[in-house]
Amino acid sequence: MNINPVNNSCNFGKSPIFNCTVKRKGTNQKEGATLYIYDKRNPDDRKEIRESNLPVRLRTNFDNLFAAKNAKFYCLQTDGTQEFVSAAQTSRHYKPEEGKYGGLHTIIDEYGESTDFVDPATPLLAHIAKTAMEKGDGYIATSFRAEEAPSFKNASFSETKYENWVIPERRFVGLIDRAEKRAGIEYIV
Repeated sequence: MNINPVNNSCNFGKSPIFNCTVKRKGTNQKEGATLYIYDKRNPDDRKEIRESNLPVRLRTNFDNLFAAKNAKFYCLQTDGTQEFVSAAQTSRHYKPEEGKYGGLHTIIDEYGESTDFVDPATPLLAHIAKTAMEKGDGYIATSFRAEEAPSFKNASFSETKYENWVIPERRFVGLIDRAEKRAGIEYIV
């Protein structure tokens, strides 16, 4: 009798979410790109992120199995050269307060983007907004200062009095629609 292990068919590692196009600055040449969600438990994913040119805090959080345990790590990469266009670490939180910043919400804990591309943030932020909308989150905020990612303004985010970015739920659909049209986003089922 031959018994196969249950986890033999499990696929761990980065998983594609959607395909889109991005433009290079200067030449406006369009390139195919794919948004991936990475798995911290996969040694190949950790090695890829560790050896990348992503921001240090994002790489450190991803490589450390004990840091940011419940966070999700997204990277938008070109299909040909596997360059990182943009990347983010997100987490979900609950604030028991009443008012516009209470309830469930998504936080973009870390973010990085390449300056070689036009509007590198929008496709990634659209997916984060789509996920937040599906989960019933009231808003998305950043845990970093607005000056660290000025491109968020192009994606309908507003600067708060705390000098970070926020986008309320009512603007999610506009961001998603605009990104799907501009970048030609095609979700992988």
